[in-house]
Amino acid sequence: MRFAPLGGAGEDACTSTNLLCRRLPMIQRRFFAVAALTTAFGLAAAAAPTQAWSWNWGSEQVRGSGEVVSEARDLGSFDAVSMSGGFVVTVRQSRNAKVEVRTDRNLQSLLETRVVENGKGRTLEIAPKKGYNLSGSVRPQIVVELPELRAVTIGGSGDIKVEAMKSPRIDASVGGSGDIKFAQLETEQLVLSVAGSGDISAAGTAQVLKLSVAGSGDVHAREMQADEVKASIAGSGSAQVNARKSLSISIAGSGDIGYVGNPQVSTSVAGSGRIKKLD
Repeated sequence: MRFAPLGGAGEDACTSTNLLCRRLPMIQRRFFAVAALTTAFGLAAAAAPTQAWSWNWGSEQVRGSGEVVSEARDLGSFDAVSMSGGFVVTVRQSRNAKVEVRTDRNLQSLLETRVVENGKGRTLEIAPKKGYNLSGSVRPQIVVELPELRAVTIGGSGDIKVEAMKSPRIDASVGGSGDIKFAQLETEQLVLSVAGSGDISAAGTAQVLKLSVAGSGDVHAREMQADEVKASIAGSGSAQVNARKSLSISIAGSGDIGYVGNPQVSTSVAGSGRIKKLD
């Protein structure tokens, strides 16, 4: 019994009474079609992100309806953002203050946003309403716009991305496993603090950069050029910085600090911590 090569044809490839041979092109087409469909489905399933979100802060359980809507909230002016709840927050510089929340329609009233005044300024607080065990069909996303940013804080988990921003001084702190990312900053003084396993990354320019890590968190500031850098690590955390003129380093524990630039360096290390000049 002879078969035509894949994709081939011809009378001498098989006999006219050979049903299997006559049906082979159809079988091949069906096989490759099923294989392609299966592969595409597998790739799509592997690539599909898991967007579900849950937050346990009480006993009353509320599930998201699946109808995702955006809601604009008028809260007046503010110059700082504080978030807890595992949300995704994007902060943008704009002429006017704005807040927009995207989540399941029936969860909108359970994701609270309020402005609190303290001695330093007005802070936008974002958090789930206490007393509820919430689960949404998507991870809530909040877009915040403001003229000038003074401070940004995460308590627990969640992500905050600060887009291009100019401000005289910015303080950023993570308490827990959250992440803060500054895309492009222009500031006189930047103060970064991580307590726990969270991360802060920053790019841009500053006259002074001060950072502290307590725990296993990380600060990625290699792309943040600063004239003067003061870095302190207590624990197993790490930091990368970019210092142009002076660099002061203090490590207590097994933390690591790497730096770029050619600054004057002063160090104090207690423990197995390491300091490395990066390429």
